[in-house]
Amino acid sequence: MAYRLGVDVGGTFTDLLLLHDESGDLHRVKTPSTPTDPSEGVLVGVRRICEESGVAPADIAYVMHGTTVATNAMLEAKGARVGLITTQGFGQILHLARSQTPGPLAGWIIMIKPDPPAALEDTREAKERMSAQGGVVEPVDREQVTAIVRDLVDSGVETLTVSLINSYTNPAHEREIREVIHELHPGFPVTISSDVLPEFREYERTLTACMNSYVRPKVEAYVKNLESSLEKIGVGGELNILRSDAGLMSVAVASENPIYGILSGPSGGVAGALYIARRAGYDNVLTFDMGGTSTDVALCQNGQPTIERQTEIPYGLGLPGEVIPVTRLLRQGGRGADGDRRKRRGRAPTAAAARRRDAARRGCGQGRSAEDR
Repeated sequence: MAYRLGVDVGGTFTDLLLLHDESGDLHRVKTPSTPTDPSEGVLVGVRRICEESGVAPADIAYVMHGTTVATNAMLEAKGARVGLITTQGFGQILHLARSQTPGPLAGWIIMIKPDPPAALEDTREAKERMSAQGGVVEPVDREQVTAIVRDLVDSGVETLTVSLINSYTNPAHEREIREVIHELHPGFPVTISSDVLPEFREYERTLTACMNSYVRPKVEAYVKNLESSLEKIGVGGELNILRSDAGLMSVAVASENPIYGILSGPSGGVAGALYIARRAGYDNVLTFDMGGTSTDVALCQNGQPTIERQTEIPYGLGLPGEVIPVTRLLRQGGRGADGDRRKRRGRAPTAAAARRRDAARRGCGQGRSAEDR
């Protein structure tokens, strides 16, 4: 007998749903999340749902996981220190950004510009140039690149991003620089923009690649640890991570390009709510998903979720591929401009694990719902 297991990790609770492929039998469990290591809450939930349903872990053929690890890392400013390598003359690309400002006519007066994911002191310019047609104007100066890579790594950056002008037409130079980095530091996490978002517009491509690097170490460690932990308790099914368009991706893709799942948790909420609404006869709905870290809403019309190519979480980020856009109403740790201001300065107050655990216990008695009790 084959079972599918759905797992959704939120800021307060971890929810699991076990489905039998043939009979349609359902089993569900709610358990407190463990913010310091979300995989612990998942494993507790897997053990509980297997115990309560009488299903052996080996009978679980598929594990589908919606996670907010990447989303929360961005919202709480807890990502990695990112080093950026650009084409010579483009070191200020993240600071030049775009000219649009939010709000009304005088929005620029009150705008607090967020810090870019890669600081200027962690940005280096490589001697190389590719033409708009993809021809080599200036080859990569490998000796100079070797020097700046050593400088960045020695300075303490935790991950590197390579985003060169016109690399969307020809990624050869970005790939060459990645080779240099891996020759010097095998296994060091590197993101090249032509892999993540091979499109024109240097700012959006560079920002997306940098945000991929920003969340990559945390997401990579999480999904790989979860995969190995599931194997240890006997779950032999394939682990897949929910994408921002509510599709699925493998652990390997999620580890290398976690930006594809930056809206993993929120998009899963939209897809689930829309499925229930359509079965109830409602094709036009506004979904409302309140969690321990944020509250998200999304518009669905004619039985389909709204699909966009760009979202703004939290830097006007141009996400690759199709995404289900959600509007974040509340952010943990602050209200209004004051809370956002502290977050943008890197001092966002976050809920302590103990406080979350206490709230979970008060809300449903050690993670069990009223029906469970």
